Amino acid sequence: MIDTHSIIEVKNLQLSLAGNIAIDGINHVFQLNKNIGIIGETGSGKSSLLRLIAGLEQADQGAVFFNSERVLGANEKLIPGHPKIAYLSQHYELRNNYRIEEILSYNNLIEDETANSIYKLCEIDHLYKRWSDELSGGEKQRVALASLLTQEPEVLLLDEPFSNLDIIHKRKLLSLLRNIQAVTGVSFITVSHDVQDILSWSDEIIIMQKGKIVQSGTPDILYHQPVNEYCAALLGYYQLLNNTKQLFFDITKTIDSDNEKSVLIRPGYFSFTESQQNSHMGTIKHIEFFGNYYLVEVLIGNLSILISSPTINKAIGEEVFLISNFDKYWFL
Repeated sequence: MIDTHSIIEVKNLQLSLAGNIAIDGINHVFQLNKNIGIIGETGSGKSSLLRLIAGLEQADQGAVFFNSERVLGANEKLIPGHPKIAYLSQHYELRNNYRIEEILSYNNLIEDETANSIYKLCEIDHLYKRWSDELSGGEKQRVALASLLTQEPEVLLLDEPFSNLDIIHKRKLLSLLRNIQAVTGVSFITVSHDVQDILSWSDEIIIMQKGKIVQSGTPDILYHQPVNEYCAALLGYYQLLNNTKQLFFDITKTIDSDNEKSVLIRPGYFSFTESQQNSHMGTIKHIEFFGNYYLVEVLIGNLSILISSPTINKAIGEEVFLISNFDKYWFL
């Protein structure tokens, strides 16, 4: 089981790839008793950071430490990587022209009985006789995952694990990862473009931009209190009310008339009501259906705001009344 006090510390980490800065002076401490999600726009350095942590890239400057021991870079070891830090790429990288039982046996470092329990947990025990090129993408992913787990890592780095999966297999993978964590105690650091999965999965989220960490914290804090508009946009629908004349409801009670900052609002901050008391009237401009909720655009005067609602009994062009259900607004 993982030591709950284990940490990965990144100090002044810098990396250039093909003449471009990929990682730009990052300093951060990763507490390995929780799940960590890393998000950012394409090219922000997410995968490069994972590979540096795993010892699969060579930093230009700075260092990575696992429990105070420096992780050697790719140019410093014959076979790159740290024995307690496993890296699962988005390509899975199984050896070609091998049976699955051969691949698993080659990588296994633990007793067969324990390894077999991991294979069963990863739902690959029926694939032993298959060839690696006969597997589906999801099967390859589970085989690669099981193979890494039999090397007893303390932390598993997942690079875009959901990117090639449909919604059914994505949910199965999330359930599998939770089961793996419950059984083995391994921690996960996950890079993903799927914000909803990162929000629900992570205990801590790290936001990257242009090779730097621009914000980190709990999902709740980052969602409601982003440090800038870039961070706000990455975590879902948002709007900035940048003029005090646009503000309504109890927001106005917290506004300093000289405050030039904008107020962040998200679709869940307001809801529909049948009462005209303590509410604000608007007109429905657009409705989108997302399965378990509707995203409704409401026009209040010349201001359009987005409202998320589990149901909607009005049509486009009809009047509705809104109330605020959020008591602490954030300024950017």
